[in-house]
Amino acid sequence: MGNVATDVVLRNAQDGSPFVGFGVVSTERRFDKKTESWADGNKLFVWVTGWRRLANGAAASLKKGDPVIVNGRLQVDEYEKDGEKRTVVKIDANAIGPNLAFCTADAQRTRADDVIPSYLRSVDLDQLSGDPLPPPLSAVAV
Repeated sequence: MGNVATDVVLRNAQDGSPFVGFGVVSTERRFDKKTESWADGNKLFVWVTGWRRLANGAAASLKKGDPVIVNGRLQVDEYEKDGEKRTVVKIDANAIGPNLAFCTADAQRTRADDVIPSYLRSVDLDQLSGDPLPPPLSAVAV
């Protein structure tokens, strides 16, 4: 959870798969009882990468400064530059979205025909031919 800190850049991998990369900065906020005011604490910079549909959605929706929530696999890499050890924190995202505590959003679904194979789509109840549906799994007696 933080704010988009860099430009949101959409690129294509060698196999043509789209991916997005951008930085997120998260700043700890603490209430100082002595001064009765909020103060900034430590800052964390995280590099976020998202693939395919997530990449397209993030690139179309986010810009530098936007409040954002990211969920995914955390990875910490260490390297050396100019004799100094450094650490980079990365998230391979599986979900990216606006932080609705600090902004509003207008969610727009992508067309299923364009991005979801037919075998993964849910059943359209209006298109059923009248055949009874099987009971939900929670109602099946074992």
